[in-house]
Amino acid sequence: MAMKACQVCGYSGTPGSMELHHIVPIEVSKQAGIPESQTFWLCPSCHREVHSWYNSKVARSTYDLKDKRFRSMSSLELVREYTATFSSFLNYKGNNPRINLDIDP
Repeated sequence: MAMKACQVCGYSGTPGSMELHHIVPIEVSKQAGIPESQTFWLCPSCHREVHSWYNSKVARSTYDLKDKRFRSMSSLELVREYTATFSSFLNYKGNNPRINLDIDP
């Protein structure tokens, strides 16, 4: 059953206009070997905005101090990165849901 209002901004659109958003993309969850991540029903505007946040804030590499070079993040590191970015997005939007955003497989 689809939600009638955005879980971030509260906007109530027309029936069926809300979009299901996975905090961690399905393909990253699968690579990490964890069940699908939590989901939120978002209005199209918040959905576009959170994906913009992901594009600008989710790092796909990290600097390895031991090897002194950049390396690709592991799937579990990416899960944490997406989760932290979504949490930052919620705080930015002034939304503090009572939902556990910790995803530690």
